[in-house]
Order: sequence, then structure tokens, then C-alpha cells
Amino acid sequence: MIPEAVISDIKHAIDIVQVVSETVQIKKTGSNFAGLCPFHSEKTPSFTVSPIKQIYYCFGCGAGGSVFNFVMKRDGLTFPEAVRTLGGRCGIEVPERSMTPEEKESVGKREKIFLANRLASDFFSGILKGETGVHALAYLRNRGISQETIDHFGLGYAPDSWDSVSRCLSSHRVPVEIAVGSGLLIAKETGRFYDRFRHRIVFPIVDTAMQVSGFGGRVMDDALPKYLNSPETPVYHKARSLYGLHVAREGIRQSKTAFVVEGYFDVLALFQSGITQVAATLGTALTRDHVRLLSRCGAERFILVFDSDEAGIRAALRSVPVFQKEYMTAKVLVLPKGHDPDSFVRESGADAFLAMADKAMDLLEFLMDASIRRHGLSVEGRLKILGDMKEPFLALEDRVARSLYIRVLAEKVGIDEGAVHEKIHQRSGPGPLPRGDIPQPPVRQLPVGNSLELQIVSNLVRYAGIHPYCREVRVTEYFEEPGFKEIGSLALAYDGPPEAMTDWLLMNLREEGQRELVARLAIDEFPVIHQRCVALVDQYVRNKNRLGDDLTKRIRDAEIRGDHELWLVLMKEKQAFIADLKKRQDHAKKVKHKSGVSGGKTI
Repeated sequence: MIPEAVISDIKHAIDIVQVVSETVQIKKTGSNFAGLCPFHSEKTPSFTVSPIKQIYYCFGCGAGGSVFNFVMKRDGLTFPEAVRTLGGRCGIEVPERSMTPEEKESVGKREKIFLANRLASDFFSGILKGETGVHALAYLRNRGISQETIDHFGLGYAPDSWDSVSRCLSSHRVPVEIAVGSGLLIAKETGRFYDRFRHRIVFPIVDTAMQVSGFGGRVMDDALPKYLNSPETPVYHKARSLYGLHVAREGIRQSKTAFVVEGYFDVLALFQSGITQVAATLGTALTRDHVRLLSRCGAERFILVFDSDEAGIRAALRSVPVFQKEYMTAKVLVLPKGHDPDSFVRESGADAFLAMADKAMDLLEFLMDASIRRHGLSVEGRLKILGDMKEPFLALEDRVARSLYIRVLAEKVGIDEGAVHEKIHQRSGPGPLPRGDIPQPPVRQLPVGNSLELQIVSNLVRYAGIHPYCREVRVTEYFEEPGFKEIGSLALAYDGPPEAMTDWLLMNLREEGQRELVARLAIDEFPVIHQRCVALVDQYVRNKNRLGDDLTKRIRDAEIRGDHELWLVLMKEKQAFIADLKKRQDHAKKVKHKSGVSGGKTI
């Protein structure tokens, strides 16, 4: 836990413009700097850096925050890692403050699991190098894995025993509940425990902080299951973990390319051949967190190495909305039939693999061709192809891109482009129109209350002068949107210098979306006028107080229907509402009298 004073010192010693310019070519535009966003593909600069406020914001993808958030997102670091990295640059030592008992318990459990994993990793590695692991080592040698690669990835062997790991952890005094919590042991109904990984090659899964978060195990024969991974734990989440990423980071940063494969041996074989910018999913579909992890390492070009079978097609299909939501594009590399990356690179070499990667197909074109191969170009087949492509096309939020892909599909299947467009956007049945259908459903507008809430939050973030009035009238107590309420309440809780408020909010908000919103609001240079802020708050409070009219109507309706029970409930609600309203109005009058505010104007 890092003291806030140290974080503040580092923030003031580091120039965000200098840090950002190491990654992004930015040019001065007025009082700010602008350039192409490093976190999504774009041709027109929408990435803005404010040297005055020491924050950044991308108006294209919404990424934003302080210099710490930038380094975290760029390098795939945790907040403490980013603070220490930047502290090292400016020569500021980063001490740790003492933690509360709750913090100690949470951090302590994670640290104990990491320790158990490290002990187990060393144990598996040692077994592979010893007499018990001779046959496992021979298996790896037969698959072309060198000793250097074994050491680099920390490969090991879990002996054919029910309690070898258990005895290892026990000898190091690891509590049994930690061993079970790490997934290394499984508890029996009898109260006894046994090793999860037995008679398998073991692949330690290392996170970006170089901690062993989990394990994968592979059998050396035809036993099932062929692969076995750690279960979800406090330190391991397969939807946010990629095998080999800790080794791939530098290769991704230099090449701007990330290969995504599906197997441990695919990673090892490609790495050993000199293709280091590769990572593997861990028995799950590619997720947004996976894409974010890779983009933080510098990936701008994603190449998915899938099989051309049904499983590969399903994996590619699931990837379309993932990349769309992250403003990224991807290509698919399909290897010759019967090959995976491991076998192909061992047989044909790295140059042949990279040559095929240069010809990788666009993700949607891959899906089109796969559907054409599966259904053929008969009348029935063409209709099925259009059905296959409807969902991935509608996942495209860029309507121009969708139109271009529709044109490509029309040419491939020999159907009039207008007919393809109509079929793709055709409603499949009753109910709401799917996103992207024509006619377009109206864009959901925020309710007036929430719209005003956003404006009030904007004022609270950008102008501390309105804080006393907002505290007095307790404006955030009326807020309905939880995200706005948290930002507003936190802003009103701040009591430091106004120029440091943005930093404080960015450090204390829990959700990334909230931090990005604060960065967007804070980077706005439009002037704030005090009396307009007061008038806005007054308008919002008046709107909320009108809710009593709706309650009166509901009471009258209940009386007409003869629903006496509902009438009594609503009457109690109205009495409570009137009492609360009177209290608020009296409080607001006192506040205005005290502060000299009348009718929304400053006296």
C-alpha cells in the first residue's frame, strides 16, 4: 500500500507529455497535445494530452486517466507497478504504508497462494530434472523442446502420485486451506486431500507481474482429459490470463503484432523458432480482457491462428464482437490441413509461418469463406451463408465497414448487393430490432434527470467552487445513476487544493469507466460559470421534487379502482415524501440565505 503523498510527489515530478511521447507522436494543438491513440486503430488523431492537468483522454475509444493509468494500460502493469516504475525514473523511493487488518487478510491470502504456486512450480521443475522425470523429459525432447525453452518457461513434471505436492507444501508449512484455495489440492468428502496434477507435463502460467498464478497440465499418452488447468482462484482467472504473455511482451512491443494460438506447445514451438510475440488462450474463448492485455503490451495487429474445422470457425465467430468492442481488427491464419503451429513450424520453419501470416485473411472474410465451403453455392446454400453472416455483420458498429463487407459477400456468393443488405438487416421475428437493423432503432436517450446528473458531475469535477453549495443542498442524494453518484460523492468528499482534485479522483475511483469519464470531463476547457452551476443544481432538484405529482396520480387511480391496501401504502409514501420535501426546501432556503444565492444568480 503506497502513501498518497508519495504518489502525488511522483505525479508532479513526471511529465505526462514526455512519457506519452515515448509511445505516441504528439503535436501541440493549442494548450494541449494530440496524436493517434496507441490503444485503438485510427487514422485521425483523437488522443489528447493535457500538460496543465497532467491527464490524457481519447475521444475515439474513451481511454483516459493520469500518467499512472497510461503506463498501466501501455505496459500491462498493476497500479503499484506503474507507481514504482515512474518513481524509479524520477528517483523517488516508494515505501509502503501499514495496512488495515482487512487489507492484510486479503493481500495475505493472495501472497500465500502465490507462494504455494511458486513452491509447486519449483517442485515440478525439480522433478523433471531428476530421475523420476526422465520419461517426461524424453517426451519433451521427442517433441523438439530444447532445454533452454524448458528453463525459460519453467516447465515441470507432476509425478504419478496422489500426495507428492501435498507433502511438498506441507514441508514448507503452507496451510492446507491455502493449498486447496490455490487449486493444487482437491478436498475429498472424507476430509482428506489429494494432488490435482498427477503424471502430467506441467506448464506454469505466469502473470504480467512475473508471479505464477496457475498451472496447466498435459498427459503424455491418450488418457483423458488431455489438458487440465487450475480452477479459478483469487489470483488466476482464465478469462484474463494468457499463457506465455510474460515472455511475449517484448516481442509484441517491438513487432506491434500478437499471434494468438490455442495450445501450450504452439507457444513453445513458435518461441523456440524465434517468433516470440505469441500467447495462448487457456481453454476459453478469446475475451475483451485478453485483447486488452495484448494491446497494453503494444499489439496493434492481431493474428488468430485457428484450425479451419468447426471448432476454429466457432472460435473466430466468437471473436468478432470482442474486437469490435475494443476498436481493434484481427486476421486469421489458417495453416495447411493436419497442421497446428507446433507441427508446421517444426516441419517448415519460422520464415514459412511468417510468410503465411503476411497473407492472413481478414476475420470476417475467413468466416465468409468457411461458410461458403460448408454450404456451397446452391440456392439453399447461399441462404444459409447469409444466415451465418448476419450476426457477425450486425456486430459491426461502423456502418460504413458493414456496408463494405456486405459488398464483398455479395460478390463472393453472386447475389445482388441490395438483396444481401436487405437480408442481413431483416428482422428474424417479433420483438425488438437487433442492433444495426434498418430502420435504425432510435438511440436511447438518457432521462432528463440523468442528463442533468451528468452535467452536475461535470461541474463537480471541473469546478471546486460549486462544492459548498452542492454539499449544502445534498444534491448527490437525489442521484439515480450509481456511477454518477459515486463520482459526485467522491468529489464532494475531497478537501485538498482544487488543482489536485482530478488526480485524487483518478486514484480513488474503483471502476475504469468512471476514471475515463472523469478524464474526459476534466480535459474539457470550456469555462465554468458559477451562477450557471447553481441554476443547474436548482433545476435538477426542482425536477426531482415534481415526482410527488406522479405519486398523487397513483393514489387517485388506486382510489378509483377501490384498491384500499395499495391506497394506504401510497398515502404513507406521500406523507414521507412531503415531510422529506419540506425538510429539503427549508434546508435549501437557509443555504441560499447564508451563501447569498437567489434565483440561481450570484449576489
